[in-house]
Amino acid sequence: MLKDLASRLETQGWRRRIDRIRTGWPARSCGDLAFYEDDVCLIRYRKAGRGPAIVFLCDGPATLEVYDDLFDALKEGYTVIAFEAPGNGFSVPKPGYSFRFKAMNDAVARFLRQVAGERATLAFSCGGAYIALDIAARFPELCSRLVTIQAPSWEEEQSWKKRRDATGLLGTPVLGQLVFPHMMVSRAPAWYALSMGERSPVLNFCACADAAFKEGATFALPTMFQSYLTGRRAPFDPPEQPTLAIWGLLDGSHEMTDKQSSERLAHHVELVLLEDVGHFPELEDPG
Repeated sequence: MLKDLASRLETQGWRRRIDRIRTGWPARSCGDLAFYEDDVCLIRYRKAGRGPAIVFLCDGPATLEVYDDLFDALKEGYTVIAFEAPGNGFSVPKPGYSFRFKAMNDAVARFLRQVAGERATLAFSCGGAYIALDIAARFPELCSRLVTIQAPSWEEEQSWKKRRDATGLLGTPVLGQLVFPHMMVSRAPAWYALSMGERSPVLNFCACADAAFKEGATFALPTMFQSYLTGRRAPFDPPEQPTLAIWGLLDGSHEMTDKQSSERLAHHVELVLLEDVGHFPELEDPG
């Protein structure tokens, strides 16, 4: 009950936020922006190109503004879609939204059905990869192939979560939600430097994050830690779709993570280790 109460803090002022987002900078920062809205959330996304659909989920604090090069690299052969999950960037959870595992995945599945259609390739990163894995298992018509990025086995992800929240602050309901918004702006540069190996894209990522935060972007990491990434056992069945598990080895946040554990995420997994990129391989080196 306390976790559910804490997650409601993410919906405060949701009507005003949606109005500001639909009419302000978040609706104009990129030329291919669009919005999906239903009873429980508003989702901001980009869509361009033609061909088979490939869908990327933004991994906060990154927002859609850093996806230009990726779209340019793929839009000649694919319908490229990228979106921000509710509670992250400029996607807004409404009071009926739930951050619990199945409920959150169901909300994303409704978005995919409407915007991407069936048989898309889902390329989701870090904690968001488990959204794609569960959707692929329960709604196989929505997903023909999977790409997981910086996503280990569920058990390894729990260990990663503990290392990223060693003090337990983010995992404490209400306290995490109240404190983290004041921390995320100052922590973004350090996070990017750690996770990208202090490569040249760091400055651009930091500038984009700073601009987004000034316009009211959010990052619901405490709520994800408390309500979504919970439990010792994986809350999804390994899907049957062909799966490409990508790891950027410059990611200092996953230095201790067992990358081979990704082979347990699905029944048919090809593991690829990339030495010259970090936590955001698809954005750091789109080609």
